[in-house]
Amino acid sequence: MRKKEIQNKKLNARLYPIYKMVSWDLLFYYSIIYLFLVQAKGFTASQILLSEAFFTASCLILQIPLGLLVDRFGKKNSLVFANICLCVFTLILLFVNNYTQLLIAFFIDAIGYVIKGTCETNILYDSLPRGKKRGSLYSRIDGKGTARYYVIDAITSLIAGYAFVVSPYLPIILCLIGNIIAIVVATRFRHTKIPIEEDDDIRTGAKEYFKQLKDAMKFAITSKRLLCLLIFFGLMTGLNYNLTTFRGGVLEQIQLPEQYFGLVFAMIQIAAAICSGLQRLIHRKFRNKTLSVLGIPMTSFLILIGLFAVGNPTNFKTILVITLFVILGGVKGAHNVLIYRYLNNFTNREIRTKLSTVRNIVYNLFTIAISLFGSWLLSITNASNSIMILGVIATTIMILLLYYMKDKVGLKVDDYSDEDLKYSHVIK
Repeated sequence: MRKKEIQNKKLNARLYPIYKMVSWDLLFYYSIIYLFLVQAKGFTASQILLSEAFFTASCLILQIPLGLLVDRFGKKNSLVFANICLCVFTLILLFVNNYTQLLIAFFIDAIGYVIKGTCETNILYDSLPRGKKRGSLYSRIDGKGTARYYVIDAITSLIAGYAFVVSPYLPIILCLIGNIIAIVVATRFRHTKIPIEEDDDIRTGAKEYFKQLKDAMKFAITSKRLLCLLIFFGLMTGLNYNLTTFRGGVLEQIQLPEQYFGLVFAMIQIAAAICSGLQRLIHRKFRNKTLSVLGIPMTSFLILIGLFAVGNPTNFKTILVITLFVILGGVKGAHNVLIYRYLNNFTNREIRTKLSTVRNIVYNLFTIAISLFGSWLLSITNASNSIMILGVIATTIMILLLYYMKDKVGLKVDDYSDEDLKYSHVIK
């Protein structure tokens, strides 16, 4: 059994970059979804952000029951089901003809998204050997998968932009095909938890699950280090999620031709791929300043984008706006690998899945707030003013957060409190 367990873990570690490359997020989708919903389906930018708020609210509501489902059926089985949900979501998008149907589609998307967020990183982390090098090994493998995804996403985004000109529905059909491929790859993962049954996960009842979840929430609040990281994660990922709609609105406002939307998104994803591949170098170079290096550009560049998009569009303004969006793509690429490494540090297997649930709750709360606020802004003003106002508020919050984090994150192990290391194998 021990030999088979090791083989399963090695298989998962090898398979993970391939899986992440094709299924970390929807392919052919983000570069054109704003145009698809506005032009092909007739929704407004404000309605789109409101539907995204509904999506994240659904994620928040579903987080605990779906976390229990993952505990009951295992990460591998749950991951396959999650990718099936994304197939159903994409299929419904093709036939949506009113706002209620759009919300139903996003609810099904939320089911798949929550399960994927709970399972994916833990499948890899559970498959790696314990020890000091576990964090760096995780970031190396995860970084490889992330970089590959961004490259594939860049290529598919470029294709989607031109496919949209041929037919608005063609990129969504291609997205559906990508989801089917993701299901096939997900079925190749193996369960790794022992020793109850070979190739099977230990099942926990609802009572035990909620006890562990309560412990994880208490840990997230009492550990100043983890609390700061969760707030930083929530702000960054919430902004990144809503940036898709804001970006579509800004590019439309500066009168960028539709076929170039995919090209811009491809450039963004290439920057993300490069920076996700360089994340270890970024971590080594900036150490405890890494989050500042990522956080300040993420928020302050939103202000600059809004300023440059104001007024009559010119080629110079268009180049500046696109350049800033591309830089933000690079920030996203590095952040999306490093933040999971930081969040998983000083944790054991017992608490890690439940912390994923807590992490996703924080992300959903931030995303809902940003979506609702952004929807209100877009209902009273244009995209450039909206993104500028959002940038001012986000930058203020980011500066205050980073100041508070100075003596709580990025310390030497001996400088952390016992509460910070409660679920760590590190001995002070």
